[in-house]
Amino acid sequence: MRRFSLYLFLTVALFAATGCPQGADDGLPPAVTLPDGKIYTLELGESLTLAPVYEGLTEVSSIHWLLDGQVVGTDASFTFTPTGPGVYYLTVEAFNEYGKGFLEVRIDVIKPEPEPTPPPPDTTPVVKARLFIFDQDEFHVAKGRTIRLLPFDLDSTRHYTFTWKVDGVTRQEGEDPLYRFEGQAQGTYRVDFRATDGESTADTTLTVVVCPPEGTFRRPASATSSPHVEKVYSFLPAPGQYVNENYTATTMEEACAYALARIRDDKYVSLGSFGGSLVVGFDHSITNDGDYNFAVKNTIYSNYSEPGIVWVMQDENGDGLPNDTWYELKGSDYDLEGTIQDYAATYYRPTAPAMPVAWTDNHGGSGTIDYLVAYHKQDYYYPLWVKEDVYTLRGTRLEAHNYDQSGRGIYWVNPDYGWGYADNYSPIDMLPERATGITSGCNHFKIADAVTFDGKPANLQYIDFVKVQTGLLAKSGWLGELSTEVFDVIDFNLVK
Repeated sequence: MRRFSLYLFLTVALFAATGCPQGADDGLPPAVTLPDGKIYTLELGESLTLAPVYEGLTEVSSIHWLLDGQVVGTDASFTFTPTGPGVYYLTVEAFNEYGKGFLEVRIDVIKPEPEPTPPPPDTTPVVKARLFIFDQDEFHVAKGRTIRLLPFDLDSTRHYTFTWKVDGVTRQEGEDPLYRFEGQAQGTYRVDFRATDGESTADTTLTVVVCPPEGTFRRPASATSSPHVEKVYSFLPAPGQYVNENYTATTMEEACAYALARIRDDKYVSLGSFGGSLVVGFDHSITNDGDYNFAVKNTIYSNYSEPGIVWVMQDENGDGLPNDTWYELKGSDYDLEGTIQDYAATYYRPTAPAMPVAWTDNHGGSGTIDYLVAYHKQDYYYPLWVKEDVYTLRGTRLEAHNYDQSGRGIYWVNPDYGWGYADNYSPIDMLPERATGITSGCNHFKIADAVTFDGKPANLQYIDFVKVQTGLLAKSGWLGELSTEVFDVIDFNLVK
């Protein structure tokens, strides 16, 4: 994030010469004035010509233009061309037989706002031919819990009929695509799904594993347990201005190693635009004691919040991997009208360096992640370790409230959200009165806020994995896309 302010001030100095020749009649040095004032603002690449008025009883004998104490011109006028952004002070000195008069001007040089580059014609998304997709083909659920099975990307203009079979027995038929699978008995189940719209039919087979009851694979904290992240399991950002910057990762393993090194060095990991995520785990399970249980360290500034949705998971099948059921932590905006569940953004690989990344969504929207040539120099904002030319990220999208407060594209504001989000200025969950050396600058979270797919309390006794995911799809002019940043995830139970 970048900010700047222009503070204008004016210094005008006139020098009155002394020691006039004996008998002179009120001789004065030249008076130097500028009809357009003494303060100017330029965009980098522009030039400014100054033509002062010189007034006195006698003619001006010589003129000096000085920049940083060095003479840069001797004519009556001067054209200033900046070499970079910043504040410049330019002085003109005029001499006659009675002395010297001078005038100092200030010139503020700013970077121009980059012109948005339209998406290239060949990045126009190809219409999908398939009827639907599932986000995975194997699901895990602890015995006694219920999960949803739901096809995505159904064409809303078609009229579908759906059939669900479990181990060959039809369990549900009709127009509702969602099937609630109740994990009543341990075992592995085959689930067959069919969708038909009268013109075409598509089938797929899923696997559901009902695992042992909650608590079977719980790993209690010990005296040697660390409150910090032990491992990064997944780092999959959406395209963004900090993706691929100053690092090269060509596999998910390399990307995770980069993210973990950043966390251990107390440096931020940028998740890019909507849907970008980081999945981490610990050397123990984090207990739900009903209070705040863990914290996410971020770059938190009031009026520049970039909220990230937080998800939690238990290791239900005991394999040590985050391949079980994610539960969203309910935040202040969970039930608001502008919040969209199961939102999906699809990103398209640019065909050449320094190009914007085109996106479409599952609500008919489209746009670009702009390439900010003035601030970043990596070739691509599209993650280099994503091998596909198209990838889709799903999650909960919050309504964006960012706006240009200046009205001139200079000062953008991202208002704060209530509570329950990472990288968000929240007096409620930042807990300043309870901050410690490693949890100051953090948003704090309660496992008790975890909800099931239908918004009901999940009542998790503990968790093993945390996912932080950018919750906005928006951009703020020359500042670029809004993106959640993460410095660390901490077991607050061990330090509070």
